[in-house]
Amino acid sequence: MLIGIDVSRANLTHKSGVEWYAYHLLDQFFKLDKKNQYLLYTPQKLTGALIPRSSNFKEKVLEWPFKKLWTLGRLTWEMVTHKPDVLFVPSHTFPFIGGHKNIITWHDIGYEKYPETYTAWDLQSLKQGAGRMIKMADTIIAVSQFTKNELVEYYGLKPDLIKVVHLGINNQRWRPAPKEAVAELLQTLKIHYPYFVFIGRLALRKNIVGLIRIYNCFREKQKRPFNLVLAGSPEPGQQDIDAEIQASPYRDEIKKIGWLDLEQLPVLMSGARAFLFPSIYEGFGLPALEAMACGVPVIASNAGSLPEIIGNAGVMHNTHDVEAFAKSMIKINEDQVWRDDLIAKGMRRVQDFSWEKCATETLSILNS
Repeated sequence: MLIGIDVSRANLTHKSGVEWYAYHLLDQFFKLDKKNQYLLYTPQKLTGALIPRSSNFKEKVLEWPFKKLWTLGRLTWEMVTHKPDVLFVPSHTFPFIGGHKNIITWHDIGYEKYPETYTAWDLQSLKQGAGRMIKMADTIIAVSQFTKNELVEYYGLKPDLIKVVHLGINNQRWRPAPKEAVAELLQTLKIHYPYFVFIGRLALRKNIVGLIRIYNCFREKQKRPFNLVLAGSPEPGQQDIDAEIQASPYRDEIKKIGWLDLEQLPVLMSGARAFLFPSIYEGFGLPALEAMACGVPVIASNAGSLPEIIGNAGVMHNTHDVEAFAKSMIKINEDQVWRDDLIAKGMRRVQDFSWEKCATETLSILNS
């Protein structure tokens, strides 16, 4: 069987959750599947671990002169001229024309529920992409049962069309870092112990404004200096986040440090008192697992898929309950027995997730 995969997102330099999903999936496919033939569609040459490692995988660079619309333009033309048995799109959207069979992973429908947190371009692209998904998909992979339920409710899709496959985690990368490495990184970044951390896209739908208010409430009760570290790529709406930081009486303690190299993220995570994740909406919530794998307790919202993914291994509150978040931060800072128990539960929970398991279940869907 000839399987074509859109690996354009996996090949990006700056990756967030959906891009890492595509990256790790392909990395595992190289190891697991020696039978099917693969074409890896990309606008630029593949790099690093994405370079094909066995003869049944072939890179196919589809050059395109523009910065946008590669999928709708160049990939569509490829489907017209060289149609694969199966087209699999793990982290973006279908072209106008697909393969003989078409499978796509849909990560969430946050654009339907919180359209104000997206740019006009992204909103239009996602809604049009959802329309093509509904029309073209022979199977839809949802990254959580929550996302599957949302797809059924909002789009009237038949449940049998949608298969749930949880994301995985790279335990070789996301694990507790040595104290010396943490101390060295903190000195470089001018961050001081103790600190709380958020790692992810600095987007309004992640409730970063609410997180700053949570920190303000915490510091009003906890009368000694901390740091709140915000690490991740800026998204539209930064002016609201920056304004909230400037309005905080503890603004000098709030460190918005932007994008970090992948090697630095587990080190930064490992030194935190807790990972704070008061997101308004999550289709999966991979950073929560990454925190647990680093031996860091999680204080998260109970929004979206987070109860499904975190289980009883973290503390969860209503997204907008500032007081409850602040009280849990105080308790996690003062009650070491409770903190250690959460860490142990988190370490056990992440054992339920792996990229090998994710890829094996996905391959079963492709082969069917």
